[in-house]
Amino acid sequence: MKFEIVELDEFSGSKASVYSIWIDDNEKTLFDQFILENEGIHDKELGSITDRLELIGHLTGAREQFFKPNEGTLGDGICALYDSPDKKLRLYCIRYGATCIVLGGGGVKNVRALQDDEKLKTENYLLRFISKKITEAIKNQDLRWSSDGKKLEGNMIFED
Repeated sequence: MKFEIVELDEFSGSKASVYSIWIDDNEKTLFDQFILENEGIHDKELGSITDRLELIGHLTGAREQFFKPNEGTLGDGICALYDSPDKKLRLYCIRYGATCIVLGGGGVKNVRALQDDEKLKTENYLLRFISKKITEAIKNQDLRWSSDGKKLEGNMIFED
């Protein structure tokens, strides 16, 4: 699998950088696919999530209270972004402190555990894999943080 980290300029701002992932030769990022899958069904929640992303990038940074933490394995940074805790639409992402998030995919959570829903499990486990590859690239110094700590720099293309 080949993937590329791409910055989402419409959400990135002075407080945080927002990225998503292009997989192989897909025309859409994981975040774009998430939007397309939920358009017309969950428009209000999508609007709230995109408003929250703009807020994160431009005004507040990626505050912990915006996310449900520990949606992956210990230390991988996987969390879920949602418009409010009582809503069911989840967007999985990798949170790097308050200054950077990498958006994956997600879906509607109607089950107790994400492992009970094949779609959520697939989206979550894909992001766990990507998080592991990003961590390895940072350790190997193929990827690094900008001097202000908000942007990823270096080789943003991964081939496995």
